[in-house]
Amino acid sequence: MNDIRESVPWAARLEPKLLKSPWWIGHIPFAFELIGRQRPRILVELGTYSGSSFAAFCQAAEACGAGTKCYGVDLWEGDMHMGSFDEGLFREVSGYMAANHPQTAVLVRKDFNAAVGDFADGSVDFLHIDGTHTYEAVRNDFTTWLPKMSERGVVLFHDVNVTVENVGEPARHFGVRRFFDETKAAYPHAEFDHCYGLGVLVVGRGADPEVLALVESCRTQAWRDYFAARGGEISTRFANSGVKLPVHSAYGAAVPLWRRAANKARRILRRALDSARAA
Repeated sequence: MNDIRESVPWAARLEPKLLKSPWWIGHIPFAFELIGRQRPRILVELGTYSGSSFAAFCQAAEACGAGTKCYGVDLWEGDMHMGSFDEGLFREVSGYMAANHPQTAVLVRKDFNAAVGDFADGSVDFLHIDGTHTYEAVRNDFTTWLPKMSERGVVLFHDVNVTVENVGEPARHFGVRRFFDETKAAYPHAEFDHCYGLGVLVVGRGADPEVLALVESCRTQAWRDYFAARGGEISTRFANSGVKLPVHSAYGAAVPLWRRAANKARRILRRALDSARAA
């Protein structure tokens, strides 16, 4: 473990500044190390939710001085897995990013399929897929965004280890594991079991040697154990912090049609007000 620690300075040195929910934070040390090595120019997250992963990405990008632009794409309305959110969650996330990462973070309040048109082909170095987790949704996210990935591109998939044992019946609607297993053989890859699992694909043919070395090392049990232990420290810290989880409807509750319509109307009104102010 000591030898591994010396080989992963970003994971060993950085500590996350924002922890809002428990479901992803165990992967922050790996994200720190990956971003520190890759130094992405453009980073995109599909599914930003309460901001813990996105804030960690921004923090690492700023620490390595890469001048990265990080784009968090989400409607902040909820989905079939997480239920529906109220507007307060978006206000909280956007306020934090404006105060702490104003030059790095850009929140994109769009559907993933609509947001893809905002990015040039071959421009995205780092993509994190963490939206709706059905097989069809994950396949769509990957295939839709793959042309946007650069020659240095890396794609992360959260929840490759969601099972009935660790989540319950809602796991039957998750298809990330199936899609990752069907896809991973075509690329250098690694995966982690802790914190509901993280799949890593190196999709760029000109990927940085340090990134390839990290991914190859993480195929060994010793390195997976290191990142699981380091992530466990952060998860324990969160559990002991007493931070209240974001408020939304029950896990697995669908977003009602009336709420979708109301949220859409609010977005249209907000854009109109922003245009009026700009004029």
